[in-house]
Amino acid sequence: MNPDPPAAPIATPQAPTRRRALFVPFAGCRSLLSRVMQRGVDAIEARTAALGWPTAGQIMERHGGTGPGFDALRFYLSVAIVVYHAKQVVVGREAANYQASILFPYLLALVPIFFCLSGFLVTGSAVRTRSIGTFLTNRSLRIFPALTVEVALSALILGPWLTSVEWQDYFQSKKFFSYFGNIIGRVRMSLPGVFDANPIPDTVNASLWTLQPEFYCYLIMTALMLSTIVYRRRLATMLYVALTLALSVLNWRTGLGHPGDVFPGYVIVYYFATGIIAYHWIRSIPIHGSLFVGAAILSYYTITVPGLMFLASLPVAYCTIYIGLSKFPLIYPFNTGDYSYGIYLFNFPIQQTVVYFLPDVKEWWLLLLISLPLTILFAAVSWRWVEKPALRLKRHFKKAPQQQAVR
Repeated sequence: MNPDPPAAPIATPQAPTRRRALFVPFAGCRSLLSRVMQRGVDAIEARTAALGWPTAGQIMERHGGTGPGFDALRFYLSVAIVVYHAKQVVVGREAANYQASILFPYLLALVPIFFCLSGFLVTGSAVRTRSIGTFLTNRSLRIFPALTVEVALSALILGPWLTSVEWQDYFQSKKFFSYFGNIIGRVRMSLPGVFDANPIPDTVNASLWTLQPEFYCYLIMTALMLSTIVYRRRLATMLYVALTLALSVLNWRTGLGHPGDVFPGYVIVYYFATGIIAYHWIRSIPIHGSLFVGAAILSYYTITVPGLMFLASLPVAYCTIYIGLSKFPLIYPFNTGDYSYGIYLFNFPIQQTVVYFLPDVKEWWLLLLISLPLTILFAAVSWRWVEKPALRLKRHFKKAPQQQAVR
């Protein structure tokens, strides 16, 4: 039996230290926000159960922890990017004038949806493994092999084949050497003398602009894992809410994040963060067609509105999750592998090459008929001989999932 502890001396009341004074109000505010958040979640869950709607978590549990439509969503998103590029490659960026299109809000959402989906799926992996080493290894095996092959093919085969300068000048050019920086996220889109006369001149692969935001996303996820914030649902959510409010005010007052044809890189990183938070609340997100329609309409009317652009990530995220959890088909042979990354990497240089050899092609749909089959062929070869073998290496670094609850 443990002895009773000695009586504590009566302490003289003292003013709290400066550090404690700073953190007590913060802790009280955090506790209040946490209670408000929990009451809101409880109300949503009760209403969802009363209506008989499934939650995102329930659907994922029925499909082994994933969604039945995520593979198809990635594939169709990558094809949509090919369509998006086709008009620009044929007539040039300014002449394409996507901002005047009635579909512009949805075209603008294509890359953010990719990043939101990535944040959602990557968070699931991070929470299961709780290993920074495993997370970075998995991301590296997914990204770098195919990227290295694409960059090498462009610089060592496509460039020398189509360049307008002498080979000696080509291989001694600073542009040639700097192009390999794409492999580590130092984005360079041009090679010496390649595609100089195309409607989009001096650009080998415009798709590579998303590399830097993607690497920043993985750096942020690493920091969140290291600090354990990503495992603490309420804290992560409160930080996200504070960030959203701050960015929305800045967007309203200064135009921060306002898009041209695409969003700035930091905006799509923010969509990655939205995917992170969405994953944390999968057991509370109701899935129903009426909510999807409402979210799609809300996305359309808010994604370009100053002050609402960052808030638009919420309905965009809902649409992303709804589609990913829905069953819609991928027909043969597109269901034989994950071709989305290869399509994303190879589509632009292939379209540029087609226009180079067929300058009379002036219709985007004609370019698409020629370039899309070639792009899918390259993507299939990349999956079969580069990406899939690289992903098999994951088993050598695999760590058993940990079952700790997310707080």
